[in-house]
Amino acid sequence: MMRVSLLAGVAIGFVAVPTAYAQSTAADAPQGSIDQAQGTDEAADQLVAPQQSQTADIVVTGSRIGRSGFTTPTPVTVLNADQLTKAAPSTIADSLRTLPALTATSGPQRASGTQGGGQSFLNLRNLGATRTLTLLDGRRFVAASQFGTVDVNLLPSGLIQRVDVVTGGASAAYGSDAVAGVVNFILDTKYEGLKGEVSSGISNEGDNQELRGTLTGGISLADNRLHLLASAEYYRNKGILEGERDWARRGSNLINGPAGGPALIAAEDVRAIGSYGGMITTGNGGTAAQNALFRGLQFDPGGVVRPYDYGSYTTATQQIGGDGVNTELLQEINRPLERAAFFGRAEYDLTDSWSIFGEASYGTTSTRYSTSTNRHLATNPITIRRDNAFLPDSVQAMLAANPNVTSLTMLRWSVEGGLADVAVDTDTDRYVAGFKGELGGLKINGYYQHGRTKQRTDVINNEITANFTRAVDAVVNPANGQIVCRSTLTNPNDGCAPFNVFGEGSPSDAALAYTRGTSRTDSTFKEDVAAINISGTLFEGWAGPISFATGGEYRKEQAQLSVDDISHAGGFLFANPQPWSGNYNVKEGYVETVIPLLKDLPFAKDVEFNGAIRYTDYSTSGGVTTWKAGLSWTPFDSLRLRGTRSRDIRAPNLSELFTSGRTQSATVVDPFMGNVRTSGIFITTTGNANLQPEKADTLTLGAVYQPSFVPGFSISADYYDIKINDAIGSLSAQQGVDQCFAGNQLACGFITRDAAGNIAALTAYPINLSTLETNGVDVELSYRVPFADDTTSLSLRSVISYVGKLATTTPGSPSIDRAGEVGINSNPHWRFNAQADFTRGNFNWFNQVRFIGGGRYDNTKGPAAVELQDIKPQAYWDMRFAYKFQDLGKGAEMYLNVQNVLNQDPPYAPGDGSIAVATNTQLYDTFGRVFRVGFRFNF
Repeated sequence: MMRVSLLAGVAIGFVAVPTAYAQSTAADAPQGSIDQAQGTDEAADQLVAPQQSQTADIVVTGSRIGRSGFTTPTPVTVLNADQLTKAAPSTIADSLRTLPALTATSGPQRASGTQGGGQSFLNLRNLGATRTLTLLDGRRFVAASQFGTVDVNLLPSGLIQRVDVVTGGASAAYGSDAVAGVVNFILDTKYEGLKGEVSSGISNEGDNQELRGTLTGGISLADNRLHLLASAEYYRNKGILEGERDWARRGSNLINGPAGGPALIAAEDVRAIGSYGGMITTGNGGTAAQNALFRGLQFDPGGVVRPYDYGSYTTATQQIGGDGVNTELLQEINRPLERAAFFGRAEYDLTDSWSIFGEASYGTTSTRYSTSTNRHLATNPITIRRDNAFLPDSVQAMLAANPNVTSLTMLRWSVEGGLADVAVDTDTDRYVAGFKGELGGLKINGYYQHGRTKQRTDVINNEITANFTRAVDAVVNPANGQIVCRSTLTNPNDGCAPFNVFGEGSPSDAALAYTRGTSRTDSTFKEDVAAINISGTLFEGWAGPISFATGGEYRKEQAQLSVDDISHAGGFLFANPQPWSGNYNVKEGYVETVIPLLKDLPFAKDVEFNGAIRYTDYSTSGGVTTWKAGLSWTPFDSLRLRGTRSRDIRAPNLSELFTSGRTQSATVVDPFMGNVRTSGIFITTTGNANLQPEKADTLTLGAVYQPSFVPGFSISADYYDIKINDAIGSLSAQQGVDQCFAGNQLACGFITRDAAGNIAALTAYPINLSTLETNGVDVELSYRVPFADDTTSLSLRSVISYVGKLATTTPGSPSIDRAGEVGINSNPHWRFNAQADFTRGNFNWFNQVRFIGGGRYDNTKGPAAVELQDIKPQAYWDMRFAYKFQDLGKGAEMYLNVQNVLNQDPPYAPGDGSIAVATNTQLYDTFGRVFRVGFRFNF
């Protein structure tokens, strides 16, 4: 706690942020005016300024209006390439994840799920990646998943000039999905020269080995009318194996508590009942006493029988200590990943006013990681008949003494042949052709884009349930005395190979080959977009030019998934995806305007209105209108006030509409059965073609202040309130059971129970069910310390985020507010990122502190429900040393980056799932101290 407090104190001292809001360059604004505070900050200018001479204005995301001097009323944070590299030199997603609003961005870290393996999807405000619109140069990029999300690590990082993050609704300007905001990656399309970077990284423990290289070149030909660009990137990370951190091998998990105490307690060395070699839970068919004689027999290698140790404390499915299975050792801490990306662009100036361009990009990612063993738990046990040919002699003798016992029930975590792995290989290609120019004072641009993603997902070493059931029913063939499957006696050509379940390593290679297979999904996602935009000045108004932008867009999204025959029949233990296909098209048009209302008056140096309206027609759900109305008021040079009200939408994605079924396992605490905690319950998710678009009402109110008496200092604060009606979502397994217990009959319809009242299976499908509300405050500060020496600079920055509410209301159930929840979700009330960037001559020293506030483990469960209530705050310190070689080409740099300098372990926050996870891997650093060295050059 002392270390966290110290880091928090240091972080507060590093006050500053990248507060780049204006859509004009810093050079456009006079010294000391508010426009300079809203433009690219001074650190950004060092990188951007040399490029501005080759381009017109820097047009910052948030509006389609590109007029110099216009400042959008919607909050926008701008990060340039240098800032991204200093914050996290590994990947673009890692860099953006340091921003509080993007902390929940997914990646290859453990517990990211079996879908989207190896990919990074941006997630603003933790409202879901599907509610964050990701753009490249203001244009859509083809999805890398069936959920319509973009893998940002496929974007050409070597050409990224800056990233604009709009932290408010922007559907009226940019279209569907911009409910939480927009992240727009701006490329340096005028770059000339050759630049590159190579880096290598390794963790303090010698793992997480990483290699990255980029190379970018640009050249102008034909009297500077033709400009060619090419960029390539390669990245490989070998990951971190399971159990390779002390905190990750303790078996941290939740378990049902003793009577009279909390229903769930958090403990270490929690194990799942069962063993790798099999253990008997009961006999069947005899008296209770006879059946109980077989309880607790387990089988060591070679079928050696010994008593099972149930540990110091036991529930129906778990135990503390003893023999059971530590499931925390079944998944990597960081999943390995290899990827490559290539980008090319050509632009030709037809005249001084008109040009055409084309772009082509290709990216590939590959990963393979472990998820679990082929496991048979209390929900799907193995039945051993009394005449099983592999039964050890001592067990046969017990059965002979108890002839009424007809079978035995076994639990087994089978590790023979390896764990059940998931391999995901993704290839994405995208092609764009477009034009831009001016006609009669109007700016016109248009483009056509075609993108395609092909993805293969394999669940390897996956048990074929029907084959396994036949194979474990092994008997002696009376004709020749050989051990065969019982099914072979009546069907000699069935190919069944008997499976010996007694002892780890006992199954033969033939049995493994017969009972294991690969569940395969081949997915293709396509996107076609055609758009045209026109902008300019309508006429000169009483307080300045009245500007407008208008345009139209047509977009078609397609998906097709094919699967293997066994998956189609539901024949595997895991996954069993189903084939499906679907498509929809979108036609939309918009109009936006900027109207200066007042100019150079007392307390009204500048007042502007920004409004937009868009009509969108979906082939699946009809038409919907979005709009935006914003006001920007500068009462005097140092202060600007802003506010925006908008209606935003998110249409259902292809998966939500058309998925025909996918099975996953879940862990559920069942309040109907005395809060018993049961793992391995299968939940099947399907799509819903009747979904309607979500509708969000967003309000932002803020201020930007740059006091003239403190040169170099600026601060902004923005309040946001987002209410999403008809929010699309599926109830999780636990949510469905809890809401059913609370009386929600709709939720009860998703639950299937057996004759004894135990949950046997769950179903889920997305519906326009709930209302989602969030509000909070974003504060950004920056200060550039003045030095008389021009070779010395110190920039201080901080981004602070407060989430006051993140509540979901489902009809028939009370509202659930997840704000401040850091155990089972990633919603701390407070987060901040603080930076200090010091340069003296050729030497640079960069420091960063990432702070995550403490909070509740689960807001819905009080002390009587779960023992673990509160989780302490956490802070991480990163630093970077760099030295520049000014005389090498256009400049080169060698750097050493150290993330998590103090080697902080993540806080104790066990996940509530079938596979134990000791912490919230989405929120906290799980790698420990990581070193990276790199070299950048530019010729």
